Amino acid sequence: MNKNFEDYVRGVYYLETQNGQAKAKELAERLNVSKNTATLMVQKLSEKGLMVHPRYGAVSLTRKGKKLAKKLTYRHRLIEHFLTTVLHVPRDQVHEEACRLEHDFSDTSIKSIESLLNHPETDPHGKPLRE
Repeated sequence: MNKNFEDYVRGVYYLETQNGQAKAKELAERLNVSKNTATLMVQKLSEKGLMVHPRYGAVSLTRKGKKLAKKLTYRHRLIEHFLTTVLHVPRDQVHEEACRLEHDFSDTSIKSIESLLNHPETDPHGKPLRE
């Protein structure tokens, strides 16, 4: 899956969990893109079965989209844990690095990190790895 697609899926997931809904304008602000760019990407992701976006309505994830978002969130939080625990990166600096790495680690590497860390349940900020 395309890194940009994954960022949009995670962005909608974040907004839905924080605000109860995700509006295209909020998604654009979160991802630092124009509203038009966000709307076009949402349309592409809707075609792929990951999102639903009724005209003038909030964006929502399909079951397939939520499954992907939860996987990406897990990977992100596990990588944050790895960065703080093993590499001693300060907690306030791990988010951006994890955003870059969550797309690039293979599933095999993620499983190895999980095993190395003895299957942690929370990230360095206290959030559960699995939602």
